[in-house]
Amino acid sequence: MRICGVVAEYNPFHSGHEHHLAEIRRMLGENCAVVCCMSGDFVQRGEAAILPKHPRAQAAVLSGADLVVELPLPYSLSSAEGFAENALRILSGLGVLTDLSFGAEDADEALLRETAGILLEHDTVAATLANLKTGVSYAAARERALYARIRQRADVLKKPNNILAVEYCKAVQKQQLSLSLLPIVRKGVGHDQGPEDGDGPVSASYLRSLLRNGNFQEAARRMPEGCRDVLRNAVAEGRALLDDERLECAVLSQLLRLEPNDLAALPGAAEGLEHRLYAAIHASRTPEEIAAAAKTKRYALSRIRRMLCCAWLGITAADAAIPAPYIRILAFNDKGREVLGLARKKAVLPLITKPAHTEDLSPEAKRIFALTARAADLYALTLPAWRQARPGDDWRQNAVYVR
Repeated sequence: MRICGVVAEYNPFHSGHEHHLAEIRRMLGENCAVVCCMSGDFVQRGEAAILPKHPRAQAAVLSGADLVVELPLPYSLSSAEGFAENALRILSGLGVLTDLSFGAEDADEALLRETAGILLEHDTVAATLANLKTGVSYAAARERALYARIRQRADVLKKPNNILAVEYCKAVQKQQLSLSLLPIVRKGVGHDQGPEDGDGPVSASYLRSLLRNGNFQEAARRMPEGCRDVLRNAVAEGRALLDDERLECAVLSQLLRLEPNDLAALPGAAEGLEHRLYAAIHASRTPEEIAAAAKTKRYALSRIRRMLCCAWLGITAADAAIPAPYIRILAFNDKGREVLGLARKKAVLPLITKPAHTEDLSPEAKRIFALTARAADLYALTLPAWRQARPGDDWRQNAVYVR
């Protein structure tokens, strides 16, 4: 059986994601299995997801995935490189993966592989570090280094899905994984954009804006049927994050307690950035104001947002440096159960289908699971139904079986 991995956030799952999974089956055959490594309650933009991880995983299985595993907290809040490397470590850790698929603006496998290889070369790394000394961002420094090598093709790194696609290719090469790559042209509009026509595909961020503005009907019609039901249930139960006010207060209450040395321990802290963050925290009233005040030409807004989220959730650079140490199952169907049966014989990382399995984890793995579970508690406190959530619920939540 061909088993194809996908890295995703599904925040929320929409028709473009459904198209991607359908294309995998068109290319590999209907009998293939699709395994998704999905961010948990917090995503790479440095934000809380609009729905908790288990409902999002359930929606994915209802809409084309067979098995969804979690990308634990420190890695879902990492840079594109850390995000991709740890997601690939988890997917390959199952021991059964044959393929890897991802969306890209330029679905040219040879170009993406070549770009990844050049970025890993010593000369490119050295040129990137030299460019950083001029005060530009890491992305700009790397693009300049790449331009010196492949000229006009350096434009590949100006497009958001291409950036992650190249990071997946880099991770495959660094980890020496024998996987077939299936880049698929991203369908629809770019990030943060609405429809090009009345019924066209939209971005996940546009869907989130519809939901937060109360336009549930318009958002639901752009989602697969199973996802609509999951969304409706989550909203009815008060488990959808549609208002950020409680979240902002919770984040600020923690940030105001931190000293510069605490901020210096965050992932991404460097060159005295902790002092800039500290000043911004004590001169702003919302996390977004803090991020805007701390942002510079060198440090992108997304990096600052991730750092603020890590500061709230207690993630340090030392935590983020631990390689992904386990595979937690969030949701599966019957075919996903077959994949798990194979993985139990071949997995090189511990499999967790129920939290009781954490008892056998290493101390480092237990640390990562505990951080992720604590973040789930904090996330639950920001939801409308926060009084119904029990502390430690993530330690009691089994994987969701979708019949």
